[in-house]
Amino acid sequence: MEARRFLLLLLLAGCGPTPAQPAHGPAPAPLSGSSTPPAIHPSVAGKVVWVPQTTRSVSGVVYVEDAPKQGGVATTADIAIKNKELTPFIAVLTTGGTATFSNRDALTHHVFSPELPGWDTGYLAKDQTTTKRFDPPGAYSLLCNIHPEMLSYLVVVPSSSFGTIGRDGRYTIGDLAPGTYRVTAWGPRMQPMTQSVTVGSSGPTVVDFELHPASGRP
Repeated sequence: MEARRFLLLLLLAGCGPTPAQPAHGPAPAPLSGSSTPPAIHPSVAGKVVWVPQTTRSVSGVVYVEDAPKQGGVATTADIAIKNKELTPFIAVLTTGGTATFSNRDALTHHVFSPELPGWDTGYLAKDQTTTKRFDPPGAYSLLCNIHPEMLSYLVVVPSSSFGTIGRDGRYTIGDLAPGTYRVTAWGPRMQPMTQSVTVGSSGPTVVDFELHPASGRP
């Protein structure tokens, strides 16, 4: 009887759950978020150098001449006169945009541009403002008839695709549709340079510029 009972216990033990087997290899990583990589928008980026190199900081604008013009981008520019300076030193406006000139000095000022014969702001007393619409693209130097040391620039660009040049000479123009464009680099007292650039479907297209002095430019 005892032998039969022992045999029955062995049979019942064999019908129990199978012990877990050790896992082989690393456990699969849990899923988190989307597996789609982030989109890399086409852009143009690079560096602008002055030739010959100077000790002054590089400044200017790089813009696409034949890209679309988006509404609401650089359609206005505020140019203030304070402490006998026109600020910002370089303002950017798209064609058809409006620039506002305001005098914050106690002194009277009178702003004009050699590139716009027949136009000036008139005499601006303290806290007076005036506006002007700029349709033709181009770089306009802004000076004061009363204080010849004052100087700034308004760059009117034909598209909303542009980038300012940093102190290190680098610039970036983002969100361009793939295609071939004319890209122009401009800097004060330098001859503008234009290159034909083909932009791919993703990532930055590197375009560098060398700008040389332009004689006779303020």
